[in-house]
Amino acid sequence: MDISVSVAIIAALIFINTLFIVIALFKAIKVFGEIQKLVEMVRLHIAPVSHDLTHILGDVRSIVKAAEGEMGKVSDSITAVRDTAVNLKEFEEMIQERIEQPLLDVTSVLSALVKGGRVFWNNYAKR
Repeated sequence: MDISVSVAIIAALIFINTLFIVIALFKAIKVFGEIQKLVEMVRLHIAPVSHDLTHILGDVRSIVKAAEGEMGKVSDSITAVRDTAVNLKEFEEMIQERIEQPLLDVTSVLSALVKGGRVFWNNYAKR
């Protein structure tokens, strides 16, 4: 009796194990079918995507070439701005040298005249 019960239990376990394996195989078949659909869809879309990517890369190359061509102009512009700033500073220094001292001299003369006028007026007013 013990052997027949053991054989029945073993047979039941093998049957349950076989059911799980069959269920797992069906699920695996469904997954492989979905993977196959996905691969087909990717294969259909990869050609247009690669074409668009090639077009975009061509555009990027032309933009980079145009930017490289403009870099010389930008460099020349920056040099021109720097030279203008240097020239403006030199012009400012020249104007300061030419105008500052004569302006100080005129201011000194006017100040002396005003002081002299005050002294004269004060002396004239006292008499």
